[in-house]
Amino acid sequence: MRYTAFGHRTGLRVSGYALGPANVGTGWGADAEPGEVRRIFDRFAEAGGTFLDTADGYQPGESEELTG
Repeated sequence: MRYTAFGHRTGLRVSGYALGPANVGTGWGADAEPGEVRRIFDRFAEAGGTFLDTADGYQPGESEELTG
């Protein structure tokens, strides 16, 4: 996995790929149950992923709960 600087002054390095958990949860009918979500996040981390791109409006908050 390649890493890049997040911004010019933060010193934070993030993975070149981001995981977007907009469809994590079942609020929109995506059917990503907690066990499946855990496997997705674990695999992303095992591959070296460190960048999660999320927002507070996905799956009426369920995505953020499962991401946290």
